[in-house]
Amino acid sequence: MGHSATNYSRKIIMPMKLSEFKSGVIGKIKKKFKVEERTGKHIYYEIWYKGEKIEETHHSHGSSGKEISDDILQKIKRQLNLNNIKQLYDLKNCPMTAEDYLNLLKQKNVISN
Repeated sequence: MGHSATNYSRKIIMPMKLSEFKSGVIGKIKKKFKVEERTGKHIYYEIWYKGEKIEETHHSHGSSGKEISDDILQKIKRQLNLNNIKQLYDLKNCPMTAEDYLNLLKQKNVISN
């Protein structure tokens, strides 16, 4: 019995649209951090705190209604130094504030002061 090859890299278990990521996650981060957006092959977000670049994340171009696949959300979670995918959704949905995110990065020694 052969198994058909399935591409799991594009599965979407917990959907997040590009527009939700930009407004909810990046928008919230902008409340405490300077965020520089640049485009190239992908859309990049450089996150700065007190003149120091501390993070960078990116996603591919696409329509704002396009959903980000789970594997890309996992990469974004790691790039933002979050502990789990729930924290990424907490940033988007408001349980996690920009101040909470700042404190998390301080706890992880990503930010020294």
